[in-house]
Amino acid sequence: MLTFVALCLLARLAYSLNDVFIGRVARRQSRLETAAFRGVSLGVSMAPWLLLVPAGAWPALAGQLWPLLVTVALTALANILQLQAVRFLPFGLRAALMLSSMAAGSVLLGWLVLGERLTPLEVALCACLVGSAVAVALGQHASAEIELNVPRGAALTLVAGVVMVCAVLGVKQLAASTHPLLAAWAWEFGAGLILLAPALLRARGAAPAVIAERFWRVALAALPTALASGASVLALGFGQLGLWGALGGTQILFTAALGAVWHHETLGWRRALAMAVTVAAVAALALVRD
Repeated sequence: MLTFVALCLLARLAYSLNDVFIGRVARRQSRLETAAFRGVSLGVSMAPWLLLVPAGAWPALAGQLWPLLVTVALTALANILQLQAVRFLPFGLRAALMLSSMAAGSVLLGWLVLGERLTPLEVALCACLVGSAVAVALGQHASAEIELNVPRGAALTLVAGVVMVCAVLGVKQLAASTHPLLAAWAWEFGAGLILLAPALLRARGAAPAVIAERFWRVALAALPTALASGASVLALGFGQLGLWGALGGTQILFTAALGAVWHHETLGWRRALAMAVTVAAVAALALVRD
């Protein structure tokens, strides 16, 4: 259980960096292009993970072609919806909505599809973790560079969360039948590759040098995901989907800390207390499952 929690925390730290970096890029250029370039660049930056993949995992992945295509298509859709929401919501509020929908969705899908069962104490701790993390996210957040539209942004985010949980279920099953690191690479790379042709067609009037510049801007912003996705998919092999979704709430802690450092946002005693409760809930989950 400690390995599972450590991998989840590492993934959430890296995802929080990706969320801010990619979100900033998406506010300045095409969301379709950003999603496509992000995934394709991850196919390169995550390639070193493949050195740890046994040769036999590749034929197993080829045998799962249709589940892989469905998974990457769902992920591509969720990524575009998330990046659209970036235009209308501050990072903190969007993170709270995304976390809530993914946590609820992962517990429900884990129960309905995978037959996962959580004890009443674990359910209570998950609810405490998610609730306190949302409380952290609802504090002050920088709202520059956005067209504030909470209803539209919230709708996009909630749908993205539900779609992404369905995609993660597919990734978990692919990781179990092939190899976690291969599944993580194919997941991210495929989600970008499926969007590449439409993105390039839409940008066909731009000079190649301009497109290349935008690609490298996205690639640099997406670098933390190379670590995040590998750690996240490895974690799925150690724990239940529902717990994985609940522990996703810890990303809010990192987002809040980054906001305090980069945007000089005030945490305040209420948000500090909520952060402490979130940390305590994570520790309790680790002890209960150990």
